[in-house]
Amino acid sequence: MGKQVEALRKKHNVYVLSFITMPLEEKIVKEEYNTDSSYFVRISNKDRLREGLLHLNKPLMFSARTSKEFKQQFLKIIEEKKIDAIHCEYTAMAQYIWIKKMYPNIIFNIVEHDVTRQSFYRKSMDSKGLKQLFWKWQLNLATKYEKEYCQKADHVIAVNSKDQRLLHEYYGLNQVELMNPYYGVDFDEISDKVVNKIQKSICFIGQMGREENHLAAMRLIHIVKSLNRDDIRLTIIGAHPNEELQKEECENIHITGFVENIEDEILKNQIAVFPLTLGAGIKLKVLLACGLGLPVITTDIGAEGIDEDGNTLILANTDNQIKNEILELIDDSNKIKSKSIESKDFVKKYFSWNKTVELFDRLYEVRK
Repeated sequence: MGKQVEALRKKHNVYVLSFITMPLEEKIVKEEYNTDSSYFVRISNKDRLREGLLHLNKPLMFSARTSKEFKQQFLKIIEEKKIDAIHCEYTAMAQYIWIKKMYPNIIFNIVEHDVTRQSFYRKSMDSKGLKQLFWKWQLNLATKYEKEYCQKADHVIAVNSKDQRLLHEYYGLNQVELMNPYYGVDFDEISDKVVNKIQKSICFIGQMGREENHLAAMRLIHIVKSLNRDDIRLTIIGAHPNEELQKEECENIHITGFVENIEDEILKNQIAVFPLTLGAGIKLKVLLACGLGLPVITTDIGAEGIDEDGNTLILANTDNQIKNEILELIDDSNKIKSKSIESKDFVKKYFSWNKTVELFDRLYEVRK
């Protein structure tokens, strides 16, 4: 999203409004954002719980982003800065589309990072008993509001062709735009880097505070342990690992926690493995690993919106399949080298950032 702001600011006056929910975000805000054009509302877990209880008619994912202070700041910026367009990231934030009632001429575009209905449906299918009833309730609410927001928006933007298709199937949206998300690789900056690879090394990347990443990391640790290979090293890269994950630290399994330069940490490894079972939409961590030239083994869920046929990604869904693919790849340096080149070329060809810049130029053409 920072890349989107950077691109839009080349031709427009852009004002950022978002939430701060944790100390790490506070640090990023101080380092990266100009206080004259960026505004942040602090919201605690207590605040989110309160809003959830006050707005039981909304999915918890949406009510957690409901804030009186945010609303006031939102209105203030629109009035003082004479805003022409809202570029809204995530479906939950699209709840602020009520602004079009007050300012009918404002363009309100929504970027759907994944189709919320699909994510809630999977949670309901993977649950049982009372938990399943809860997720079905949340699914119904999410479907209702996602449909409403998307149908009211001037443009809905999907970040992969599968989500574009699902938005048409679920909500009858016929004009969903398609953008390439920024996956974090500047090829000019990394092309000349000399990296000493750790031999027979595997990595997993993700924000470990997210359930789908924690479960996938624990699953991968189990798979690597079952290999009974002391020469294979696994690194779990990402902020907020919980105590259960940290306890897995040992001689050949490293849990990094937050790292200053994630690209350098990833580049130390030979391959990346993402045994994901939850989540919807495009997985930027998979694109990031591919863009950095790592052969990637992942599940059908990890490949969604990227390479669902497995032409470049190596698809494996069961533990045994993942285990076999790791063993076939990790001991074959020539295959690692060829897949590395193939992965990087694939990302350059199909996920060029220039396509997104062209989309922004069209959607936010300066009015005469």
